[in-house]
Amino acid sequence: MMMMLFGLLLGLSIAELLTGLARSWRLRIGVTRTVHKAIRIGWLVPLLGLLVLADQTHFWIAAYQLQHFIAFNYATLLGVLLIIGGYYVLSTFVFPDDPSDWPDFDEYYLRTNRTVVGGMFAINLVTLVIAAWLRQTGFRLEETPIFVSWFSLGAAMLFLPGLIALWFVKSRRANLILLIAMNLLLLLGAIGPTM
Repeated sequence: MMMMLFGLLLGLSIAELLTGLARSWRLRIGVTRTVHKAIRIGWLVPLLGLLVLADQTHFWIAAYQLQHFIAFNYATLLGVLLIIGGYYVLSTFVFPDDPSDWPDFDEYYLRTNRTVVGGMFAINLVTLVIAAWLRQTGFRLEETPIFVSWFSLGAAMLFLPGLIALWFVKSRRANLILLIAMNLLLLLGAIGPTM
């Protein structure tokens, strides 16, 4: 029951990101009539959307594996709500509410990226703390997808430092390079267990 509730909330978060990606694509190819001025989408906002989407997917896999080790109580519900609710709130920051307010999405990214990246860092840190606590209660972290292969473990170890780097860089080019690298890192982590 708990997983269904949080699956619904996480699904809303993913829907928010997919809606933003679809709207950006529609704007880029010019099939949206509601916007009368030219809008430059760029790559930064869509790549951030993909990064948050991939991170949420990774969390969902970990949460599914941990569900049998987490007690169903008020404290647990609040903790999981904090994480998944955090993902939902961050998802609402990735894309602008009204694209016509931001003729250059890269400018929007530079205004909001620290909120999203800082939130992702906090959520992943909380998740690591919970995993370490669960280790003390008998859960074997070695059974999680992160530890299945060296690819996955390497990607996981580089993810938080990558978020820190994204927090500090200011240039569009450096952000673009880091976003591409971080998305590739999560992709590598996803396909790592199959190698």
